[in-house]
Amino acid sequence: MGSSAKPPTPSTLGSFARSLRQSRFVKNYGTLIVFLLLIGVSACFTPGFLSAGTLENTLFQGFAVMLVALGMTLVMSSGGIDISVGSIMAVSAAVAARLYDADTGLVPSIAAGILAAGLCGLFNGILISKFKIQPIIVTLVTMIECRGLAQTILGKPSISFSFTSFNALGHYRIPGTGIPIQVVILVVAVGMMLFVAKKTVFAKHVEAIGENPRAARLVGINVVFTTAAVYVLCSILCGVAGIMQAAPTGNVIANVMGRYVELDAIAAVAIGGTPFSGGRPRILGTVFGAVVVQLITVIVNMNNIQYEYSLILKAVVLIVAVWAQREK
Repeated sequence: MGSSAKPPTPSTLGSFARSLRQSRFVKNYGTLIVFLLLIGVSACFTPGFLSAGTLENTLFQGFAVMLVALGMTLVMSSGGIDISVGSIMAVSAAVAARLYDADTGLVPSIAAGILAAGLCGLFNGILISKFKIQPIIVTLVTMIECRGLAQTILGKPSISFSFTSFNALGHYRIPGTGIPIQVVILVVAVGMMLFVAKKTVFAKHVEAIGENPRAARLVGINVVFTTAAVYVLCSILCGVAGIMQAAPTGNVIANVMGRYVELDAIAAVAIGGTPFSGGRPRILGTVFGAVVVQLITVIVNMNNIQYEYSLILKAVVLIVAVWAQREK
């Protein structure tokens, strides 16, 4: 009698999982592999998935997550985390909308909103670096505080500005090309962050702080300034995201704006390969990670599956991404 094939043992599966996780190819291209798998499966089973409309919807719906995730990449590269990003988006949008509603003008209103977001980031950065309070605690406080601040600034549940220049900004397309302004902002933001991550000493300082803040301080790196700058930059991107998310809808609801965006942003950074413990920022990985996170939501919606299932899928992808980052 021929011997039957033996089923894989737990030890065999464990060895395979470890070799897969430690594979340089998987570490370098894992996010791209997940992205392509999602595209392939969706193209086969989701009618109309490969259309220009789907691409545009993915960009519009994922714009805020992509922008916030870029800032979160530097924050996590420094060894920190920022769970206040959604509330900072609300503050920025509330300030801009309130000033615009008071006839301050479009440009000054937007500038004030972004400035307000930057000040929130400065508050986070100083408490974390100067007073050495854990980032999760500081940003939790800021998340609660800024959500209440945004509602106080509005002075009412919401402000509407439909059929105005503020509203038109959200629907603006580059003349002669039809390219949405959101795409231009994303391209500029990604280009800027790639330059910072690959060509500046600042990024090396951020990476050094993430790997060993004590050693970074001993070699002369200004840890307070660098850490504060990281959180300010992240918050400025949040400010832009908040304003540009509010503009197309024509209203700001302080209690809803930016809610749960921090979860998707953190997931995007983790999927993109930037270590939670600090280290080298992977900007392009974050971009693909943000697209993967948004594609999950789009695929669930297009297949008439309840939204709750997209949260479960995101959680599974996040767990796999964190597992793949383990060194041992």
